[in-house]
Amino acid sequence: MADVAWEELWASLYHQGSVYAASFAALPVLTDIATGRKPGARWQALGLAGRIVVEEQQLHEPGYVQARYPAAINELHRLTQNLTMARPFEGDEDDFLYWLEHLLAFEGVPVWRRSLRREEHPVVCPSCALSLEIDLSHKPPGTRGRDPNARFRVVGREGPILTGVRPAVPADLPPLASRLHGVAVGAGQSAVAEHLTHLFGCTTCPDCASDFSVPDQVAAFQA
Repeated sequence: MADVAWEELWASLYHQGSVYAASFAALPVLTDIATGRKPGARWQALGLAGRIVVEEQQLHEPGYVQARYPAAINELHRLTQNLTMARPFEGDEDDFLYWLEHLLAFEGVPVWRRSLRREEHPVVCPSCALSLEIDLSHKPPGTRGRDPNARFRVVGREGPILTGVRPAVPADLPPLASRLHGVAVGAGQSAVAEHLTHLFGCTTCPDCASDFSVPDQVAAFQA
């Protein structure tokens, strides 16, 4: 029964990635459950709160939740930080990336609160304006052409990888990426640490052969 109740709550407050005014209003209660002040599944509450805040910009300007629910957000951040520092971490690499996104969401960090996972990132070449897709779920990660007019992406028909993604040297990562990389290394998440060097690495446009920064173009596309 408890699992069914949580499924219904997720569907009500975070339906297929959509959030609502009631989702944000529920943050104090979810915080009470996550901290153990109220009965319930603590990690379910913490995870749901994280996904809600990740999608803050659907309804609000960045920083809204920090200003509206400062005490709750501080507690949620602390719990999530403790979770990502736990050894062993109970989950796989994708779970760890989800929690890192939650951590950034609670800190009010834009872009990367929704873009840390191993997935396909639409970008535009800064030199020739060609529509591209950087596929970080592919092994090895790489870049391919993308149809900007396609309404749906058909799995298995994405087209071939044309150029690779060159990972950043950990010592050269920008401050945010360096911190996340350090958290992953500290938690024994070597695959996540390696993924982050690709996410914050560089690639080459398969059309004009110009090199460009992966994070710069991921952020620019979302601006």
